[in-house]
Amino acid sequence: MNRHEGLTSADFKSAASTNSATRAREKRENSMREASNWLAIFLDMPGAGNLLGWHSLYIQVRFMFRFSCIRKFRRIAWFAIATWLFAVPSAAAPSYELDELQLRAVLNDLKSWLPGEWNSYPQVWYDENVTMPAEGAHEHWHRTFALIDAPHISDTVFYGQVNVGGPTGPILARSQVLYKAAIDAAKGVVTIIGQPLAEPERFADLHRRPELWPQARMPDADAVRCRFDWRRHGRQLVGTLDNREPLPAGAKEPGTCTYTARNGMAFLADAEWVLSPDELWLYDINLMGTVQFVGRKDRTHLRLYRTTPYQCQVSDGSGKRNVAAHDRGYRQELIAADASKLQVSLLRAWYPDEIAGLVDELRLVLRSQTGAALATATAAPKSAIRLQYADIAVSCAVR
Repeated sequence: MNRHEGLTSADFKSAASTNSATRAREKRENSMREASNWLAIFLDMPGAGNLLGWHSLYIQVRFMFRFSCIRKFRRIAWFAIATWLFAVPSAAAPSYELDELQLRAVLNDLKSWLPGEWNSYPQVWYDENVTMPAEGAHEHWHRTFALIDAPHISDTVFYGQVNVGGPTGPILARSQVLYKAAIDAAKGVVTIIGQPLAEPERFADLHRRPELWPQARMPDADAVRCRFDWRRHGRQLVGTLDNREPLPAGAKEPGTCTYTARNGMAFLADAEWVLSPDELWLYDINLMGTVQFVGRKDRTHLRLYRTTPYQCQVSDGSGKRNVAAHDRGYRQELIAADASKLQVSLLRAWYPDEIAGLVDELRLVLRSQTGAALATATAAPKSAIRLQYADIAVSCAVR
């Protein structure tokens, strides 16, 4: 006999309804099991038990899915899960446990590494000859730091200034800064407070004028609202900003300093300096409200490289002479036998290389008036180097 014989259409509808309800119930239970399984995996992860009561969340999700009999409520349940998950706070910034000996070592490295002359021309050369950034080439700065004897300011005092375009260029406004450094054992950092010095014109090139060091002063160090905190990161020292007066948790992003300026607008400074014996990368951003008035829009570092002083012997159409040079973009005009003007440059930089990608190399290049290279000599960093072209001879060595 046909197994459907004797059944009415109502019986078929009832069976279909029963089957549909069974499938819906099985679907809800499968969804509940899936969510429960994922949460169980979270619970088994190291440290998961410390995140906002995962076990309590696990129990609540099981309850919600057990009673989520309608599609709308299930959507609410899933939304609640997502809200709970994304409400978990992101991991805090790393902490450092630097003792007195480690902090002293950081301060000693700052005193050893920071003083000297630094030049960004190798980065400018790379921008102009290899890859030009969307915002254009970086600034050409020659930046000087010196450790000066100024006990009336602090036990450890640095002086810094920026010359635009090279060591003989004009001094950048407000770049003549006095920095006092000290160990903050409570915070586990070496902190630096900086402020443009009073009477900057009088103290131009202060690093070369020790007779003026006792007279140099910070206008009002107590008024400085931001501090630079330095820590060791492997073989580098990294300085980031913080407010001198602590703010409530979550009031600002780590590594920044913010306060209300005199004009009533919110001021924000965001900075990171990365220092090693031969490189100093500077990232400095200042905003007043939403207007950025310091730093690049692309928020890239200005890369400064320690300069090494060289002495060059030059022979050209005007005779023989000795000139003081450096290895980070020094340029000297020469005269050929036919009285045409040439230019020689000495540059240590990271140059493209087919095998290594980049190589740290010293190059001495002679160029014509149009900029075309006439002759090039190469050598290892801090080595002697020599170039000969027609009646032109240039020989350079570390001073």
